[in-house]
Amino acid sequence: MKEYPDDVAGIYVLKIGGSVITEKGAERRVRKEEIRRISEEIALTLSTATARAGKKLILVHGAGSFGHPQAKVYLESRDAKDALITHESVKELNKMVISSLTECGVNAMPIHPLSAVVSKGLEIKYKIKEQIDKALKMGIIPVLHGDVIFDEKEGFRIISGDQLVVYIAKEFKAIKVGVGTDMDGVVNDNGAVIRKITPEDLEKMSIGGSAHVDVTGGMKEKVYLLAKLASESNTPSILFNASKESNVYKFLVDETLFGTVISSS
Repeated sequence: MKEYPDDVAGIYVLKIGGSVITEKGAERRVRKEEIRRISEEIALTLSTATARAGKKLILVHGAGSFGHPQAKVYLESRDAKDALITHESVKELNKMVISSLTECGVNAMPIHPLSAVVSKGLEIKYKIKEQIDKALKMGIIPVLHGDVIFDEKEGFRIISGDQLVVYIAKEFKAIKVGVGTDMDGVVNDNGAVIRKITPEDLEKMSIGGSAHVDVTGGMKEKVYLLAKLASESNTPSILFNASKESNVYKFLVDETLFGTVISSS
């Protein structure tokens, strides 16, 4: 298989939230039509000359109802069997995403964090760089997801898709980061979308969490992690509504996209 040239235009990291592709208020309920639409939008971008001009995409998706309810059970029991149930569930969702992408003509390959990440308390040791790098050089889109991972102290712990996004963006020096949720962006107390957030803004903001079962912190955690990414790596990101048709396409082809930009200044 032909490999990408070394002089690529840059890495795009895109995360599709579990709230977009699953019914988060239920358990193990998928939105197949949304997965298909997003797959078609990704496929469409790859068919354009501008998208093929050296861009590489790393895709991450949330666990939604295939991970959060199951992870909650594990966090209460700390039983390896419940950790396995959580992993098998998120892997099932990942398989559906991969299948949809493949059916749309996209070369995609799953990378499961359980097999590639180990943590020691808050320190996470990623061992997936080589796998992602090889996939990109082969013209394959690596698709990662929130998962259960081994932990040197606790046995297992949960790693969110948002944590993976931040690591990947730093490690691969991403030029563009997008986090697609089922909201237009971060909203203020009046329900209006905040168009831009800097790390300094967080000190005077109050951001709510998720209305559903969410073991990874919801919107508040996303904003915190992306603000940290902006502060430490000067990498901007945008939170946008991936439930709206064409928004994923717009992100990938650099069209104007409504949402909340998180940047260092």
